Amino acid sequence: MIKRHVVRVMLFGLILAMMAACASTPVASNTTPMTVFEQPIVQVQKAAVDALVVTGFDVAKQEVTYVEGFRPRKIGLLVGSGGETVGIWLTEQGPNQTAVKVDTARSFVGIVGQKIWNTEILNEMTKSLTK
Repeated sequence: MIKRHVVRVMLFGLILAMMAACASTPVASNTTPMTVFEQPIVQVQKAAVDALVVTGFDVAKQEVTYVEGFRPRKIGLLVGSGGETVGIWLTEQGPNQTAVKVDTARSFVGIVGQKIWNTEILNEMTKSLTK
């Protein structure tokens, strides 16, 4: 009887851990707001990478038109924080103009302790590009 209970608890814990590990993928939809910077795409891409690092993300992908970061999970009292993935899409509008879309994806299980980082990322990018 006790062995069966232990096996069920372990199986439930394994399933829960697997679900928590599955972070969603960010998506730049037509409804994702766009911000335009009066800077070349190379400078805006560098600012995107810097913004991720400043806000505590690990840079997972770094391409000319796309940057992605993952914020490591932290265990809290009731709910852990972290586990968010941020995607930053860059579109060159001209030689000195770049459009940016930012989207935060959160995992299903950790959604309560996670937050949307779009505004913070854009604010850090703006700081970096207006120096």
